Amino acid sequence: MATESDHNQNETFLKLLAQSEVVLRAYLRSLVNDQNHLSEVLQNTFIVGWKKYDQFSGSRNDFTKWLCIIGKYEALKYRQSLARDRHILSEELVQQIANEGESDISSYSLWIGKLEECLKKLSPPNRELIKQAYSPNSSIKDLALKENKNANALYQKLSRIRNQLATCMDKTPVAPV
Repeated sequence: MATESDHNQNETFLKLLAQSEVVLRAYLRSLVNDQNHLSEVLQNTFIVGWKKYDQFSGSRNDFTKWLCIIGKYEALKYRQSLARDRHILSEELVQQIANEGESDISSYSLWIGKLEECLKKLSPPNRELIKQAYSPNSSIKDLALKENKNANALYQKLSRIRNQLATCMDKTPVAPV
């Protein structure tokens, strides 16, 4: 019977997994070129991550990196199973791509951290507007109606806010992960 602690651990794992999936999928796509095989490698990565989650003790950014490392090994296992196919990239090239992908994950994590800091510096109404404009199933037309503005005026306002964010991100030092 599952305990409250097990339930909390499962919930935490699933939240971290959901936050990491886009980065993990992009990383694995650089290692596995066939969509069907990508799904299989992704599933295997989730399973191994789930089984080894009790060994993980890092932050959200560390979780994504940790999961990508598991994914790299799952992709390498997949590639070994296809080793007889002459259309497969060399092991050295795949390793180089994997290493570059790992550094991209670090860069992405730093970029997200800077973006979060810059979003905090926006005024609450501007922060809420950006949040609504980039939320799923949101359209500028609907948002303009809600804000009692025409769509062009809203586009211009969003453009100014994005410029603020870009300027802030250029000036924000890289924080250690």
